[in-house]
Amino acid sequence: MKTISLWIFINVILTLFNHQAYSRDFIIIANPQEPYKFREENTNKGIDVEVIDIVMKRLGVPYKIIFIKSDARIQQEAREGNADMLLLFSKKKSRAEYLIYPEESYVNITWNFFIRSEDKGKINFETLEDLRNIPIGATVDISYTPEFHQAGLNLEMTTRNDLQIGKLLLNRFDAVPMNTISTLYEEKKKGNLDRITYLQKL
Repeated sequence: MKTISLWIFINVILTLFNHQAYSRDFIIIANPQEPYKFREENTNKGIDVEVIDIVMKRLGVPYKIIFIKSDARIQQEAREGNADMLLLFSKKKSRAEYLIYPEESYVNITWNFFIRSEDKGKINFETLEDLRNIPIGATVDISYTPEFHQAGLNLEMTTRNDLQIGKLLLNRFDAVPMNTISTLYEEKKKGNLDRITYLQKL
């Protein structure tokens, strides 16, 4: 069985499930990431959650969203057939063995290298080679670009992406690639927005 990875594309969902009865809850697994998909006060919230709720209600399909913070664990659940869909999971060639990707995505996400505010002006970024001399945070099984992996960077690996900004602020490394909007949103809620900034190409 292959799991559908969203990149939610409503026409794909309608094609797959139109006129089919579903005898159990449709299992959707997601890595919590505000403001897209997260759980707060015992309620699933976020842009992606609202979209999938509309789709499933229109189809009359009962569903359940399970949040898991480790991308490696999410992929394991998909490979073992414990998930019917992954919510907002990036496309990667190796994942196509067990995931079906729609032809189009419904959202484009930007990523930037985040640094501590005190290091602004000390770290410049035009190409990845500019970052070779500093430790860089990275997360196991995140779908970084081939160029990132081939750049010879000094990578400090971890299994959970939600821990990366905390490690940055503890000086475990000097920069970390993160989802821009989600990171700014989450760190504003934590009161850390003045402690971080992100690199833009010169």
